[in-house]
Amino acid sequence: MKLTSDIELADGLPVLYIKSLDALVCSDLHLGYEGVMANRGSFVPKLNLRRIKETLALAAKKYGPKNVIVVGDIKNEFADVHVEEFNEFREFMRFLRGELKIERVSLIKGNHDNFIDRFRAALGFDIYAQEALLGDYLFFHGEELPSGAKGKTLVMGHLHPAIAVYNTVGVKEKIKCFLYGQLADGRRIVVLPAMNYFAEGVDVNQETLGAMAPIFKGTLDVDTMRALCLGEGEILDFGKVGELKKAR
Repeated sequence: MKLTSDIELADGLPVLYIKSLDALVCSDLHLGYEGVMANRGSFVPKLNLRRIKETLALAAKKYGPKNVIVVGDIKNEFADVHVEEFNEFREFMRFLRGELKIERVSLIKGNHDNFIDRFRAALGFDIYAQEALLGDYLFFHGEELPSGAKGKTLVMGHLHPAIAVYNTVGVKEKIKCFLYGQLADGRRIVVLPAMNYFAEGVDVNQETLGAMAPIFKGTLDVDTMRALCLGEGEILDFGKVGELKKAR
C-alpha cells in the first residue's frame, strides 16, 4: 500500500519502505526476548529472530534496499546487554550484511537500547540518540517528544499499535497496525507496529495513549489517525481510530 509517492507499506508486514532513502524501516525488534524471559523463569519458544529475518527477507526481495533503519528497541533488556541480546544482534547484523546485502544499518536508540553503543564499532552500525533527521524524515522512538519542527514526515515506534476486535462470541483479538495521520502543523506522521513476534500490541481504540507516548498528550489526536492493519499478504484500512472507538 502506498501512503505517498515516496512511502510504501510492505503488504502484510510490519515494515515500510522509503524510496528516497532506499530504506526498509522497522521498529521494536526486542532481540534476545526469549533469553531474557527465560532468565526470569518464563520459557517461550525461540521464534522472534527467525520471524524477523523471514519478514525482512520478504520485504527485501520486493524492494532490494541498500539501507535498514530501526526506529528503536532493537534489544529487550533495560539494565544491561544480556548475552542472548548480543548473540542475536550479531546474528541479525550478519544476516543483513550477508543475505540481504544491506550496506548501511541505522539505529535510533529507544528506551530499551541502553549500553548498545559499545557494540557500534564491532558490528558496524550507525546510532542516534532518540532521533535522527534523514532526508525529509524525522525518525524518533517515541518515549520522548521530538525536538523542533524538523522533517516533513515523522516516523516513530515505541507504542506497538494494534486494534482490538471481538469475534462473534465476544473474545477479543488484536491486529497489529500502522497509524497514519497529521500533526497540527500539517506534517505527516507514521507510527510503526512492533516487529517483535510476541508483542501483541496496545489497543489504540481502547487505551489512553498519553502515558505511553507523550506525543499523544496534545500534540497528536489518535482519533484522527487511520489504522492500517496487517492482514495476510495485504494492508487493511480500518479507517480512523475515532470511528473504531464508536463501534465498540
